[in-house]
Amino acid sequence: MSKKKEVTIEDKLKEALILVKDQPYVIPSSWKWIKLKGICEVKGGKRIPKGYSYSEKKTANFYLRVTDFENKTINLNNLKYITDEVSKKIEKYKITNKDIYMSIAGTIGKVGLIPEELNNSHLTENAVKLTNLHYVKKKYLLNYLESSFIKNEISKSIVSSGQPKLAIFRIENFKVPLPSLEEQERIVKKLDSMLGRINEAKELIAQAKETFENRRASILNLAFSGELTRKWRESNSIESSKILLENLNKEKIRLWEEECEKALEEGKKRPLKPKLQSVEEMAIPKEEQPYEIPENWEWIKMSTITSKITDGAHKTPTYIENGIPFISVKNIKNGNINFSDVKYISKEEHEILYKRCNPELGDILITKSGTIGRTAVVKTKKEFSLFVSVALIKNYKNIILSEYLCYGIDDYMNKINIDSDIKGGVIKNYHLTDMKEQKVALPPIEEQKEIVRILDNVLEKEDKINEILEIEEMIELLEKSILDKAFRGELGTGNLEDVPSLEVLKNILEK
Repeated sequence: MSKKKEVTIEDKLKEALILVKDQPYVIPSSWKWIKLKGICEVKGGKRIPKGYSYSEKKTANFYLRVTDFENKTINLNNLKYITDEVSKKIEKYKITNKDIYMSIAGTIGKVGLIPEELNNSHLTENAVKLTNLHYVKKKYLLNYLESSFIKNEISKSIVSSGQPKLAIFRIENFKVPLPSLEEQERIVKKLDSMLGRINEAKELIAQAKETFENRRASILNLAFSGELTRKWRESNSIESSKILLENLNKEKIRLWEEECEKALEEGKKRPLKPKLQSVEEMAIPKEEQPYEIPENWEWIKMSTITSKITDGAHKTPTYIENGIPFISVKNIKNGNINFSDVKYISKEEHEILYKRCNPELGDILITKSGTIGRTAVVKTKKEFSLFVSVALIKNYKNIILSEYLCYGIDDYMNKINIDSDIKGGVIKNYHLTDMKEQKVALPPIEEQKEIVRILDNVLEKEDKINEILEIEEMIELLEKSILDKAFRGELGTGNLEDVPSLEVLKNILEK
């Protein structure tokens, strides 16, 4: 009986070659397109066995999670450990500093290398390792996995499967442009030089953003503790905000009567009469107040000063080329709604959504998943619909100014450990129920106006974040361009002079 022929690495490489008709783009004639599985093995990690947990004490057995993956290496600040017993049970699922990690759940597509001190760590089931590399340099492959082509492939793979996890077989079939080992070395050397300067710029950007975010948080803290308008109060005789709460019941009845008249005209059922509360019932008791505020202010819950808190479409609608704008998190930025980069839905779908979630002039939008806490006041009569990631707040505008409440939400996000109010799994979500319970410091209406006036003035002069974000966007585009050129064999055309001057960032930090 003849022995089965052993499959060599060379055989695997030939089998993994990509036919010309299936090649994504043109590369130099001396390069080859090949499937990832032809140059390495992709192996998954392992979860801690049922009935076991992390070790309370530091051991020699590190357990690496997706949250530890950072900047193409491992963040050493909050590492987890497992006991020798658990380590033996998942012994086969270790990763070494010869491998590359890739996250396949949570934040998908994070890649990096294992530092020497964490060699032979255990790997989470939410990641894979690219191991037994052959015909490819580790840093060449690592950089390629950061390219826009691979990021697009990951996005397509997740969408097509409908699962928030990247399957191993899809990773194995990633297409890789493979030059000679010597050319790989040259590309890596050039990337190290060019991306080194970009990383330096990124570090300065991070410092600049932290500086201005801290400054902004400090100013907001002064505003919502009453300190910013302390002198203004001393020279202005104003009533207590208890008057606002007394007027709130009158405002509720007035709006209800308007709705009743409208329902009568349209032949619809009369709406239920609103529930009224006394000032004492509306105000938050002293022992539950987050911190001390001026004596003529009141602590109240968000639900008290809002008639509606809801969110957008819970199912992805059918997009069309032109129609009603469909707003998601990316469209809420710097206190404004950006209509220049939106998707569109039909009038029919919009009207169905609008019955429950109807943004109108002066209402507030707040992002509640993904990037949480961005706010914007609706300043247009243009019709639009919202995705589930954006909440709609309809406040009683005679009781609390929309602009004041937006600043208050910003301050709240700074002050509170938001993790205690955000629930969810892979995608964090600031739930509507938690939003309704948010505590708001309510000054008299005249003082609200003064606070908004001062904050608009001070933060407009103070806020350099737009300038920083523009530079950050330039840096990201340049990095993408460099990586794209590298893996098309065009890196020789890269121009280091395109990198924005680091002096610009240093100047912003110093101002």
